Amino acid sequence: MARFAVICAAGIGDALILEIASHHLRLQGHEVVTFSDHLSGFGKWLPKAVCEKQPKPEEVEGRLKEFDAILVQHDNTEKARSILKLRPKKEVYTLYTNYRESKHGPLWADCDVVFDESLTMVANVKRALKELFLIDAGEGGNGLEKPEGVEYRKYGKRVIIHPTSTVSWKNWPKAKFLRVAEWLRDQGYDPAIVTSPAERKEWNSADLPQLEDLASFLYESGAFLGNDSGPGHLASYFGLPYLIIGRQERQMKLWRPGWHPGNVVTAPSWVPNWKGWRVRDEKWQMFISPRKVIKELRKSILNN
Repeated sequence: MARFAVICAAGIGDALILEIASHHLRLQGHEVVTFSDHLSGFGKWLPKAVCEKQPKPEEVEGRLKEFDAILVQHDNTEKARSILKLRPKKEVYTLYTNYRESKHGPLWADCDVVFDESLTMVANVKRALKELFLIDAGEGGNGLEKPEGVEYRKYGKRVIIHPTSTVSWKNWPKAKFLRVAEWLRDQGYDPAIVTSPAERKEWNSADLPQLEDLASFLYESGAFLGNDSGPGHLASYFGLPYLIIGRQERQMKLWRPGWHPGNVVTAPSWVPNWKGWRVRDEKWQMFISPRKVIKELRKSILNN
């Protein structure tokens, strides 16, 4: 059995998805450490995970020298490029979410997997495990376990709203989220805004200091509405009805939550996105109205 390092990209969603690989490598008897700045925050929800903080590019060689093999999600950062430089001395398996030969160079046979951008990240990680290690990951479990005392969908009328993300261009406007929250309240639902602790004052959001608290709060809620961000992937894992607001349909085929099915609303395909005039990329929020989101909420997550 080998000692594996699994290196995630920066996001919470990336970490939850790459933990599929860590979990199933661990089930095969390997010793696995997942490098993520987030996973340790899930506490009791991830009792078997072994996590360390992400290495900085200059730390890569020193921190990974004791591992037999490395599985890295290539996120086009200096960190990922530094890890690839460990070849051929180290066995490095690479997952490319948007491989371009002109940008990334030639692939290494039996070590690199190019993701199919028409499939979700979850489906692609499962496929990579099959191709690289002959591991059948089944439904894509990642080791999350419900702690004692937490009750599934205990508060069925509570709709979690996550209106932020790690990058501002992913965010639907605050005023539009608040309009939808007001509509939910008028319909007899209990909208609950969740954000990072640093954003709590701005949004008057729920007091959830750790990701462990977020997971329990979400697990006991009835549905989820949010941007393309980590909590949406968590809602999908839990099997909650969800609606994700994203930039464009093509991009969301890969990045939408991929465990249990939910719904996604994006800017219309007729919005121009030509070279030199990237309206859909840069102004997509203008083309998704609260009325459209409410219409999708009625169809996809309410009363489920």
